[in-house]
Amino acid sequence: MTIIKKRLSHLFSVTLWLLAGNTHALDCTNITVSAQIDICANVEKESADKKLNESYKKLITRIKEQYSPSPETGDRYLSKLKNSQRAWLALRDSNCELESFLADPSSPAHETLINNCITKMSQKRSIYLDRIQP
Repeated sequence: MTIIKKRLSHLFSVTLWLLAGNTHALDCTNITVSAQIDICANVEKESADKKLNESYKKLITRIKEQYSPSPETGDRYLSKLKNSQRAWLALRDSNCELESFLADPSSPAHETLINNCITKMSQKRSIYLDRIQP
């Protein structure tokens, strides 16, 4: 079975499970079937990504406000921040591929491992960005 067929099959089974009216569909504190693990890992990753983006945007705003009297310095600071964020994203993605190496790339477990890793690293990065004092 090709990777696409496996993922579509998994997606189809999760969709059917959700459409069946399972009341615990998004209750990540009461996981009863393996499909919930995959769903919850994705929900948590999306939430961590959203928080990371908010933290990044708030830091940009703080930098612009603090350096408004000296826009050139602010622009240099923003450039350093953007380079740092790009490098961190590459590191995160590489680390998460490493953490999920032993799982079959076409399996739901691989995606869940990736999502869990992204969640963990994004949460830590958000805290770091929130604490930076420009």
